[in-house]
Amino acid sequence: MLWKKQGRFEIGENKVEIRSIKLKDERGKVKRLRVCSVYGDFSEFTKIPAIGHLFKDEKGYIGIYISGKSGAYIKIGKNFLISQNLIVPLNSIAKINLKKLLKGYNIELFENEDIIYGIEK
Repeated sequence: MLWKKQGRFEIGENKVEIRSIKLKDERGKVKRLRVCSVYGDFSEFTKIPAIGHLFKDEKGYIGIYISGKSGAYIKIGKNFLISQNLIVPLNSIAKINLKKLLKGYNIELFENEDIIYGIEK
């Protein structure tokens, strides 16, 4: 419906600001980590949030594509990860943001081993 093709995958048009995500650590414990856009100094967090879009892969599975605002890098956690983009499952972001992203799409949600993903109907 509202998808933009980028290479082998598609990205949804709706976008939300993301300030934190929930990810599992090495021990399997779920932790909430801060997320922000960083431009030059990677040692400090900024007040600029990351941007999240819906992401659909070749098989039709839907997750969240997180990137920096205006082409910036994203910083996740104090010492966790600095990257240009990240793909996470639907249950990694807040429910309010997830509802904003899913608005206008006909997506069925599935759970597989504590991971929630979607498939377009």
